[in-house]
Amino acid sequence: MPRPKELWHHLPTQALAIVRQMDWLRGLRAAVALSAPLVLGDVLGIPNLGWAGLGGFEAILADTGGPYRSRMSSLATLSLGGAAGVFLGSLTGGSLHWALPVTVLWCFLWSYLAVLGQPFTSAGLLVQVVFICGIGAPAANWREALGLGLLLLAGGAWATLLSLFLWPLDAYRPARGAVADCYTELASFLGSVIDLSGRERQRASLWHRLAQHHQYRVRRAVERGWEAVANVRAEHLAETAQSHNLVVLLESADMLIARTVALAEHLEAQSTSEAAGSSACVARGVSGLDELRAAEAWVASFLVRRGSETAATVRAKCEELERLPRTLEGCLGDVDASGRFLLAQVAESASLIETSVESASQLRLGGALGRARIGPGASAGHFGYVYERLGQLRQGWNLDLLAANLTRDSLTLRHAARVSLVCGLDVAIILLLHINHGYWLLMTSLIVLQPHVSGTLRRGMERIGGTVGGGIVAALLAMALHSQLATAAILFPFALLALAIMPVSYAAFAFFLTPAFVLAWMPTPGDWQLALWRIGNTIAGAVLSVAAMMFLFPAYERDRAPQFLRASIAADRRYLGELAAAWRSRSKSSRVLANARRATGLAHNDTEESLERLLTESWPRRRPFARFATAFVTYLRRFAQGVTTLTALEGEWQWKQSGAVQSRLELLDRRLEWLEEQVGKGAHSASGLWPEPGLHDLQPPIPLEDHPGERQLERLERQAGVLHRQLLSLRDHGWIPGATRV
Repeated sequence: MPRPKELWHHLPTQALAIVRQMDWLRGLRAAVALSAPLVLGDVLGIPNLGWAGLGGFEAILADTGGPYRSRMSSLATLSLGGAAGVFLGSLTGGSLHWALPVTVLWCFLWSYLAVLGQPFTSAGLLVQVVFICGIGAPAANWREALGLGLLLLAGGAWATLLSLFLWPLDAYRPARGAVADCYTELASFLGSVIDLSGRERQRASLWHRLAQHHQYRVRRAVERGWEAVANVRAEHLAETAQSHNLVVLLESADMLIARTVALAEHLEAQSTSEAAGSSACVARGVSGLDELRAAEAWVASFLVRRGSETAATVRAKCEELERLPRTLEGCLGDVDASGRFLLAQVAESASLIETSVESASQLRLGGALGRARIGPGASAGHFGYVYERLGQLRQGWNLDLLAANLTRDSLTLRHAARVSLVCGLDVAIILLLHINHGYWLLMTSLIVLQPHVSGTLRRGMERIGGTVGGGIVAALLAMALHSQLATAAILFPFALLALAIMPVSYAAFAFFLTPAFVLAWMPTPGDWQLALWRIGNTIAGAVLSVAAMMFLFPAYERDRAPQFLRASIAADRRYLGELAAAWRSRSKSSRVLANARRATGLAHNDTEESLERLLTESWPRRRPFARFATAFVTYLRRFAQGVTTLTALEGEWQWKQSGAVQSRLELLDRRLEWLEEQVGKGAHSASGLWPEPGLHDLQPPIPLEDHPGERQLERLERQAGVLHRQLLSLRDHGWIPGATRV
């Protein structure tokens, strides 16, 4: 356990890391959008401009970034939907007979529309929040309700003007930022590999953690990069040089994932291999990894901040990357097969990063360095599959999903029904009991409710903790504020910090948001008791949400976990099958293997998220099975990592096509099939026989030296055995996904 002095020593570094993660620009926009209407209303004596401030703040919340078209759709959806929501809410808020059915229908509609994706996923919840604010401010007649709706619409228009025109952004900046995140994660991945491989004691658990943490983040970043580029291309009818270079950068990043995984697997195997030797050439290759990491970080920085970079500095960076492969090629004959494999991965990675540097240069500086390896015509040939994928990503709404999700098994339908019933119950409670500022109770129930039990529990704790802390601060500030102008001045930093820190911590977001809204909605200056009502209503709303999640159409992860586990095993099987087929046919088509690798990474990301939700649901009873379930999921990813390493093995066709190797790959396939069947059958089925090797599988390997392919194949066999043992342990401890109640 770290000592207090060590914690204090690392505190500034951790604080700086949090500050860098905060979205300061979005926070500043939110603060201006909220505070400006309040100041204007106080100076000009215009009442109810707080509704315009609310519309502006919620619009900035709905603006999740991206190209202008997607941002405009989110802002317009929030502004128009919110205006309609305020009108309906304030018009019906004074009568239970009208408020109850309208709330149920409105909340169900906007919750269910999330099945269509953006902009409803980002704006739908906020439209419901604004509707609830209208419930809390019932109007005397339809003209007053219409006026409130128009004020909120004006606030949304003000936020749109602020976001898209007063602070304009380069149309390609969001996509460049998303691609830069890919290279940041790649540099972090390679940096961790370098750090761990350089330690004298390399525990297997650290390699497991490295594989799980970094591969999840890199794959997620690359997928977000593809979506961002697809959104940018949707705004241009013709292909542009910028989007083409972004495609090259993303494709290079995708291939760098495979190379980095292969390097990590190889260095881990080397650390445990008795035959692992070293030479000056191998040492040069290992030391070159830090050059690759620095180059990846340089690409990430260059994409978002041009700085003082020129064509000359870019050309020098390319020459540095060119020297590394040339140096390694000169000594390939002096190392064994294992060393050749390592040096080949380093050289290929350097070549890929050099391509990335060239494409980044064309994006940021324009023109070409006279060195580009992929010309504009490549988009129709080598990158044809990429543009097909981009076309699929930028398709419009699939309205068939509305009908397809009208089933009992639909998570979205169950969530929408749960939200509508809980909000209807809350409306009945606050109107019948005349709860002071009861709309905060209703709002908390809406925000805390998530599609999953685990998400609801987590969000409820974060909301309560942040609101209690923020409520205390709000009460203290309320006693010291005696004018609207002073209140607006205090609102500005709280609104800024709330939106800026939201990507880092939802609890911190709730902490800063509470004073902002308590002070903004104080009926009279100095009314500190309003903060206590906020705290009490928040706690009551969170408790109601958690209770509803447990009893109203509960969506427990234990019922869905088997689907994710089986999908991960099936993805590993397909990846292994594509590898065996490529070896049998001597195929050099890397595209099929890359698609299988991507599908495997996405499946493992989904499974790890499912496991996290499962462990959250079953706390504190998770101790008996958490270790085995976590190990099982971890080794599924490690198995795919081993297959990726084998795909990076060049040549060696005699070994790849030998009967012994092909037979062992077939045995691994049968074992994965056995695991998939056992997970699907559950704990109450009879256990089939674990596939054992035949005589042909036990033949000695062809290479007599320390062969990297043979070593990785042996690792795959051991990992399959670990998966077998972990599954048996889960059964012995009375837990198999979907079979028993955890």
